[in-house]
Amino acid sequence: MLFAPAPSRYPEKLRAFFSRAVSTMAAVRIGDLNPEQQAAVLAPKGPILILAGAGSGKTRVLTYRIAHLLSERKVDVGEVLAVTFTNKAAGEMRERVASLLDGETRLPWVSTFHSACARILRQEAARIGYERNFSIFDESDSMSMMRRVIEEANLPDSPPPEQVRARIEQAKNEAVSPEEMLTTAEGGRGTAIAHLYRLYQERLRAINAMDFSDLQLQTYLLFTQDPEVLARWQSRAAHLLVDEYQDTNHVQYLIVRALAERTQNLCVVGDEDQSIYRWRGADIRNILDFERDYPNAHIFKLEQNYRSTKTILAAAGAVIRNNTERKAKNLWTENDAGEPVTYYTGVTERDEADFIARKIASLVATRGMRPADVVVFYRVNAQSRVLEEALVRRRIAYYVVGGVRFYEQRDIKDLLAYFRVIANPADAVSLERMVGVPPRGIGAKTFEAIAEIAAQENITAFEALGRMEAHSKVALRIAKQAGALYGWMRDLMTRAQSTPVKEILDAVVANSGFEAYLDTLADAPARKQNLAEMLAAASAFDAERSGGGLGEFLERVALVSDADQIDSRGGRVALMTLHTSKGLEYPVVFIAGMEEGLFPHSRSQDSGEEIEEERRLCYVGMTRARNLLYLSNTLSRELYGQRQETRPSRFMAEVDPGLIKRIAPERPSGPIRPLSPRDSYVDYTDSQLPDAESMGGGGGDGLRVGARVIHPAFGRGVIHRREGRGDAAKAWVNFERGGVKLLVLKFANLRLIGD
Repeated sequence: MLFAPAPSRYPEKLRAFFSRAVSTMAAVRIGDLNPEQQAAVLAPKGPILILAGAGSGKTRVLTYRIAHLLSERKVDVGEVLAVTFTNKAAGEMRERVASLLDGETRLPWVSTFHSACARILRQEAARIGYERNFSIFDESDSMSMMRRVIEEANLPDSPPPEQVRARIEQAKNEAVSPEEMLTTAEGGRGTAIAHLYRLYQERLRAINAMDFSDLQLQTYLLFTQDPEVLARWQSRAAHLLVDEYQDTNHVQYLIVRALAERTQNLCVVGDEDQSIYRWRGADIRNILDFERDYPNAHIFKLEQNYRSTKTILAAAGAVIRNNTERKAKNLWTENDAGEPVTYYTGVTERDEADFIARKIASLVATRGMRPADVVVFYRVNAQSRVLEEALVRRRIAYYVVGGVRFYEQRDIKDLLAYFRVIANPADAVSLERMVGVPPRGIGAKTFEAIAEIAAQENITAFEALGRMEAHSKVALRIAKQAGALYGWMRDLMTRAQSTPVKEILDAVVANSGFEAYLDTLADAPARKQNLAEMLAAASAFDAERSGGGLGEFLERVALVSDADQIDSRGGRVALMTLHTSKGLEYPVVFIAGMEEGLFPHSRSQDSGEEIEEERRLCYVGMTRARNLLYLSNTLSRELYGQRQETRPSRFMAEVDPGLIKRIAPERPSGPIRPLSPRDSYVDYTDSQLPDAESMGGGGGDGLRVGARVIHPAFGRGVIHRREGRGDAAKAWVNFERGGVKLLVLKFANLRLIGD
């Protein structure tokens, strides 16, 4: 078994540097850092690139550098900005900085990219023709708007709305405006999309709204169009620190360049081996070409891993070394060698899922693990169903990250529509949703009348709602309903600035009849639980922010990501896609579906760049593991309604076999190799698994693992797994005609057949 050698000591230059540093930075406990980390923290001003390998303590280095700037170099706290990609990462960084600066009342600005841009735009909105109370549309809101724009444009051969929205989002990530897209369009569908892009932006501006990608594009355009504004924010970010720099897209790159242009005090931290978001615009060249952009940059490499065992680190390193778009790094660790990486192959995805569930049950029962210590990663969301079923069968608590987010559930979005209209009366999209729940008789035709009144009188749709009784286009009963709704909403608007969010929500629920409406629905208990959770969220926000305001609450809600759903305190196994794995670590990691066409994904097969991205994704998943790593695949898999034979992922062949413990099908007379679903399957999972004895044995009926049998309906087959005893005995049988079936032996009417 081969491991990267751990250096016996750091270079003498760093050792001397370390000795000097201990006395100069006692306030932030510089002795907690290794010499390379400490050198990065104490680097002089100017551009800095910190190449931080997986598990090498990059967050610690970032937070210590911030503390060093404030406590030792006496940088004003109002001149420091640190940006990262998730609310979770920003919160952790904030807490660490506060801990290091114990006693300080003023803390630096630590934010996600999108939150930072939203804050800038709130203050500078008038410069770009917006009101500062603009709405932030989530994906479903912007898709609804896109469908409406496409319908109204009535273009011949209009592309599907999903395609149009994806292309517009790509354009915004690349800092391309509608006008620029139109000038470069080559006719046909390209010109149509550019035209729809312009109309979409006009519609958003008309209702004082931006979508998620606008936050960054509008910030960049603001900086390019208004030097005075740029200078103001350059001063606010005189010391700019950027986390996960390898994941920045082009517009983020341009914003960072603009903010750092004056002082050049830019410190970026990242690892090109962990760049996994190319599909949403991330450009690995941003980090690979940092020295080109900043020729005088100081470069530091963090290569000591504090997270994983030597075995896990060696296995992951063997995979990533096959990439060419990377900077050479030699990760090492002083941790123990640990256990081999377990590589399991099942006949079907049900085998794979059951293995994972049984192994989790065993780890909890025999190794003292908690369910919250375990994560199961997969490449595509469709893999989660069979995994969930296996965990349910074993009564193992779990949660899925990346499903429907709480704030995207229908009832919650209905409530948030009221909030968004209170904060931004021009938001006609939210108004239309709001007037329809609970039902008031204000349907599509009535809302058309509202829009017509708004256009005729040059007022917002919300103001038109209050003038319905003066027009004869709708029934008096409906007009009175609209007037009553307008009245109490207008009252809330006047009080919103000084009213806690929880009180606003209470008023909305009480006046709208929302809770009574929920009582009329078949799933009322579940929906009312969502309402209770929303009330709790509003209370928590008020307690935390002490008057942060409705606008700030809505901004936080709009910027929630999948990663913010992760909670290791709930005592549950986490299930998530590999793309959600960044920034996480778990004692036990499972990666399911290590098969060609699934991982690496079939869409990447014809592109060397895409294959390298998939390999980085595999490396990221593997390096989330601290103690135990399990990789699994199958001989056949049903995905998206089709079953097909599979081949092991090429990434499995890149791992040194000496690092692996193999659990797989085998032929009695041959080496381990992929089999057809119709071939025999001999299970030799390790004896620590629950029911292993009964799985490999028989109950005196001769129906043992490997036995050939015949079934009245399914025909000939081979028993490849058995568990339970007596009347509860069950067997998985791989039939020549019907594939794998789970049968209760008492009722199966199986008959042994000779060879």
